[in-house]
Amino acid sequence: MSRPVALAAGAVVLALMLLLVGALLGGYRPFAAQPDVLTFGAGGDLEQFVLFDGQCARGELVSGGNFGASADAQCGTPHDVEVVAARTPIDQGRPVAYPGEPAMRDFGRAFCALFIDSDLLVPSSSGVDRADLRMTAIVPSEAAFDDPRSAGSVSGARQVSCVISRTDGEELTDRFSVI
Repeated sequence: MSRPVALAAGAVVLALMLLLVGALLGGYRPFAAQPDVLTFGAGGDLEQFVLFDGQCARGELVSGGNFGASADAQCGTPHDVEVVAARTPIDQGRPVAYPGEPAMRDFGRAFCALFIDSDLLVPSSSGVDRADLRMTAIVPSEAAFDDPRSAGSVSGARQVSCVISRTDGEELTDRFSVI
């Protein structure tokens, strides 16, 4: 590579880095490309998580939280979280050992990352932009995976859910998922 080309490439890289640092210092916070991950069930971060795709709920999405049936909320009223996608990677009828928490976390991150910039989430809702959201993957703990009754929901004990909430901790007031 010739010296002028190398200098030009270096200048471009430096300019891009300065733009990125300026945007971050100016308050730009992109919708995280790598979702956070929490586990549910005995031994997990969340005691219970029985929400399904398209469901909204009230409650703090932090370790020690609980999303049982009493957390359910209408999506058109103030709520804290919305499940925007859910899948069961290994169904209940298959007698298989727990693949391990690292594997479940990796699957949850990858699965939920697919939805971050997808057309299945509207760009804004009730004055909140998608860029102001946080995505969290909810995956089963080993106990929930192995014994569905321990998780409070037989049909969803192996479910991996993608949940959005606001990065500023404020409530959502409408739905983001396209149903």
